Amino acid sequence: MDTILLVEDSSFFEKAVSRSFRRSDGFELIVGRTCAEASDILDEHAAKISVALVDLSLPDTTDVETVDLTTHHKVPTIVFTSRFDPDLQTRLYGKGIVDYVLKDSPASLSYLRELVLRLRANRGIGALMLQHPDSPMKDVEEQLRRLQLSLVYASTAKEAINEITDNEYIRLLVVDSDIPDISTMELIKQVRLRRGPEAVAIFALSKTLKRTDMVRLLKSGANEVLAKDCAPEEFLLRTGQNLDTIDRILKLTDAANNDAMTGLYNRRFLFEAGTHVFAECRRSHQPIPVALIDIDRFKQVNDQYGHEVGDAVIKHLANDIASICDGNILTVRLGGDEFCLLMPGSTLEAARDRCGALVSRFHRHIHTADGNPLDVTLSIGLSSGYEDKLSEALRVADERMYAAKSLGRDRIISEDYEMVEDQVVEHVLLDV
Repeated sequence: MDTILLVEDSSFFEKAVSRSFRRSDGFELIVGRTCAEASDILDEHAAKISVALVDLSLPDTTDVETVDLTTHHKVPTIVFTSRFDPDLQTRLYGKGIVDYVLKDSPASLSYLRELVLRLRANRGIGALMLQHPDSPMKDVEEQLRRLQLSLVYASTAKEAINEITDNEYIRLLVVDSDIPDISTMELIKQVRLRRGPEAVAIFALSKTLKRTDMVRLLKSGANEVLAKDCAPEEFLLRTGQNLDTIDRILKLTDAANNDAMTGLYNRRFLFEAGTHVFAECRRSHQPIPVALIDIDRFKQVNDQYGHEVGDAVIKHLANDIASICDGNILTVRLGGDEFCLLMPGSTLEAARDRCGALVSRFHRHIHTADGNPLDVTLSIGLSSGYEDKLSEALRVADERMYAAKSLGRDRIISEDYEMVEDQVVEHVLLDV
């Protein structure tokens, strides 16, 4: 829950802000109607307040005293006022506010809400600053801190590239283009090669900007080319717009690659990314066992108790899969009650152990409907890990999964089997 301090004496604006920041969206609003009330609230609750929204015209003050209070308590502060005063605005930015928002239209409330949401999202985002140790960009650094971004530092292009490559949470790179021994254009190209054009926003900053240099940097892949002394308001807007764009792209990518019910990857992702992972393992002579997992008697559950109960069983299995798999394993819901695991670098024995842990975990759930226990178990087929192509590994795993079902279900088959008088005889069978 994010706690917002609203310092506002107008009941109209108090109600308007309250409607914008609903508790159901994860916001709790504390209201102080005077500077004195705000002071008491901060003395008691400053540690839990995420952001302060401060009006300047209050019954007991008409200037910056409330802003002095909130910034003194290190609470990110947004001034929300009807006073348009450029000199005052400049003075308040100097005191450390995040932004100065005018109460001049209904759009102001929408902007205010989006800004607070942006600050909340920024707490999980890293900003990498590539700057010369002898001339740090202090003003830019301070603005990034106010935006609640986690700062990471580099002093060489190599350090910057390593940080960007190793840390996906870094979504903003700020480069001092005036560092003499760094080619900003080459750095940008290398970052784009490693993280693509849509995962990191790149800002190139300089004291002296020539139009031709600006164009070249933008063509190289920079999102913004700015003066180091650009106005804080401009820097805030450009940062927010670029991070919003990255967020939207990530959401669209997740929607395209992830199963909506379980959060695991979907079939589309398996045949796109999985094919590349499989091919890389083949090139490096690493094993990559593939497991196909099917819920036994799942159709009967759906037919007898309905899809809501069936969906609950699927979600339980998805949670079990997520709990026993690390980030190196591709976890996929193929559709219905069928799941798939790609385990790059895993031996067949380790893959069997992992599948065994999954079966044991699934057994521990007491699946019921209308007070009746559900007879649901898992049948799993494992490929050897040395097939030439993903399609071949899936075919092998699929045959072994159906062999597991033919042998009575609730088991893992990880080696070849043969048909003898319509009975499946397995060479190696691991019962769980």
